Amino acid sequence: MLRHETRNVNSGRPARRPAPPLMPWTVRRALLEAAMPVDLKVRQVLLHAGDPGDGCYFLRDGVVKAAVIAKDGQERLLAVLGPGALIGELSLFDDQPRSATISALKPCHLLHMSKGAFFRLADANPMVYREALKILTRRLRQTNDSVVAQGTVTVAGRVARAFASLAQGLGEARANGTVLLPNKITQNDIAGMAGVARENASRAINDLLRDGILAREGSFYLIARPDELADMAEI
Repeated sequence: MLRHETRNVNSGRPARRPAPPLMPWTVRRALLEAAMPVDLKVRQVLLHAGDPGDGCYFLRDGVVKAAVIAKDGQERLLAVLGPGALIGELSLFDDQPRSATISALKPCHLLHMSKGAFFRLADANPMVYREALKILTRRLRQTNDSVVAQGTVTVAGRVARAFASLAQGLGEARANGTVLLPNKITQNDIAGMAGVARENASRAINDLLRDGILAREGSFYLIARPDELADMAEI
């Protein structure tokens, strides 16, 4: 659920606003009844870039990645999505092919709703359109943030934003406050998510490692000081 925050004038910390009302249970139940379960194994592909948009998916459990193949033949990681993510909703409205390949990083349980089922349900329950608009608005805000970051945030900050995003989808928090990313993340992955050249991403990662904000645990990255990483990632 999207959080709405205000500033607490006494503490200077964000204060959470009351959450908006949930979609009525009758509508949520209708959505669940109209959907079909889909299970993915690790590395199994849910859909490929260029596939026709035949509906959308709701990720109930697991983690998936969105990636594209660049002109040089290398995979470019765009995002990592965790439970609660809606996948493929844009194709419901613009009738365009899938823009990225989605595959599982962990075993996944999803619900698939066909385009026809979605619009039949939405026409009968206009609240569904309102919820869809909220999701699309959230995506637009995220895109706006990314555009702003490209022009105002340093390379190190954009790399920090990439690691922070990965931590949200993949991170395993530990009792000592550190966060492990238990998947192999390459410098190309970080460069693609940050929108910077691989060489620049490599330098920024090495700086984060040298400063102790990141660490390595075998072949995995460890976010050793999450608060400092979050500060760097702010726009």
